[in-house]
Amino acid sequence: MPLQRFWLQIAAFLVLVWAGVGVVMWVTEDSVFSPEKTLALMAEAPWLEDENLSESKRKAYLDKVIASVLKLDFSQRNQMREDGLETMERFTKSLTDEEKGEYVGRTVEENFKAVMKGLEKLPAEDRRRIIGGIQREMKKKAAKNPEMQMLLDQDPASFEKNFTKDMGLFFKEAPLSMKLEMAPMLEGMQGRMQGMRIR
Repeated sequence: MPLQRFWLQIAAFLVLVWAGVGVVMWVTEDSVFSPEKTLALMAEAPWLEDENLSESKRKAYLDKVIASVLKLDFSQRNQMREDGLETMERFTKSLTDEEKGEYVGRTVEENFKAVMKGLEKLPAEDRRRIIGGIQREMKKKAAKNPEMQMLLDQDPASFEKNFTKDMGLFFKEAPLSMKLEMAPMLEGMQGRMQGMRIR
């Protein structure tokens, strides 16, 4: 009998623990961000169904999407891009020019600034390796965007020397569509730099 009571107490304790876990998960559901949730937010943008949605409601929803994107780390953003490129493209195409500027300014440009600051802090050898990777990535994209060619026509040493100044100017003046295309490259660089800092 005492053994049976012991097991009943353990079972009751486990039920309470799992009930507590369930309550915490339910309460924090809106605070947990994932690529799937972010893609769902993009796919469910209310203006996709209602073109006459008020500007204030559009702004509030865009803020919600941007907040969700910003909560994702670089690997989650990469996963989001791999799993939902079509959804992301549909979402960004549905934005007005002003909204695209807001989206790019708060997601891509902030990432760019973080990458540039991170590059400045890296040891010379690591910086050279990262910038070499950047140059290779840009060469792949140059066929689609001839504007990138001006940076790529330099030898690797000159490219590295001028990268920070030229890239900052280039990115500042680049059209929004190009900034969006550069997002995966920037996120990849940030991931590589974070990996170097961990070692």
